[in-house]
Amino acid sequence: MQNDGASLSSPSVAHGDPAGFRLLVRSIGTADLALVPVLRGLRVSSDAELAGLLYRAPAELISGLTQQAGAQLLDVLQQTGVELELMPVSQQFEPGEGNYEVSLAVKKFDQMAAVIDATARLIGLDTQTAKRVVCATPALLIGQVSLATVDALRRRYAPLGVEVDSSLTSEARFDLFAESNDSRTRQLVQQLLAEAGTRPEVRNTQVIAGDLDGPLAKRIWDELSRRSARAQMVNRDLHRCDVVVEQAPASEEMLSYLVESFRMPARTAERVVQHVPFVLAENVSLGKTSKILTEIQALGGKASGVLLAQHRYGLKIGSGGDRQMAKVWIETIAGREALPASLQAESVRLPGPFTKTQARWLQYELKAIGVPSQLVER
Repeated sequence: MQNDGASLSSPSVAHGDPAGFRLLVRSIGTADLALVPVLRGLRVSSDAELAGLLYRAPAELISGLTQQAGAQLLDVLQQTGVELELMPVSQQFEPGEGNYEVSLAVKKFDQMAAVIDATARLIGLDTQTAKRVVCATPALLIGQVSLATVDALRRRYAPLGVEVDSSLTSEARFDLFAESNDSRTRQLVQQLLAEAGTRPEVRNTQVIAGDLDGPLAKRIWDELSRRSARAQMVNRDLHRCDVVVEQAPASEEMLSYLVESFRMPARTAERVVQHVPFVLAENVSLGKTSKILTEIQALGGKASGVLLAQHRYGLKIGSGGDRQMAKVWIETIAGREALPASLQAESVRLPGPFTKTQARWLQYELKAIGVPSQLVER
């Protein structure tokens, strides 16, 4: 149902009637924040409170209804995509709690415009901000939502080639990243961790404090934010990884595993094990990454997981294709600052830095206009 600015007036109610009915929001379904103005006429609440009813369903929208009035309201509101239930006020229900955090993982890039539009409408953003949310690593979408909302978002995004990750906030563990060539931030992070009794670990080019509990992560992050330090705190449940195989025997068991588990053509499997390292899986959850690493090891191979939160990429563009449209896509996906001085040379390097989602989306669009490109890790 389109929201044209009209509001619903409160229906007749059965005041004091113990046999009255309530209208329950079971799930946000396919609705979004455009529903909030419609709900203003049903109860005296702020827009934030009305949005909370949707995101933290199940929740009571209105009670004291006659059965007829409730049924009429249900029929009208269900046209917006929200999932509702009319029940007697004497019947108990378990209210939802806003104890989940949600992020997105783009797996296919043929419907990115629809993904960005859905994200903008869901949380009330402009298109440019929604694009930044979708392309971030991890792509944090929304927090303080219920399990019913998590399930609804998974159903909503799945047809668009996007997986939805969730984390139970009270049980979450966190990793802290900071670029080690930023001495000011590095020293501050080390000081805060020492004060908290946590020893930092140095991996690659970043200082990492791993497996922090929620309260400690919040205290450190609040202090870093207050000092405008350049760092990133990532919920471990929302990590995404690439799985890189460094060693793989050309055994029948390994080849069968690659074919059956990853739908890899047999000839491709025979070739890749002879040319390690190779990326076996992209943008997979931390749990799935762990499972793959264990399976590879059991087959006599060796593999590692690359945390996408701490990696950035560039692109090397080859000759051919529509260079004018390439310029349009580079600016659309990465911004005007990502444009090179010229795209006319046979080989052009786009240094980025791009997130993995940005880089893969740009590669997809460039390929569609005949422009070859190669991913380059920074």
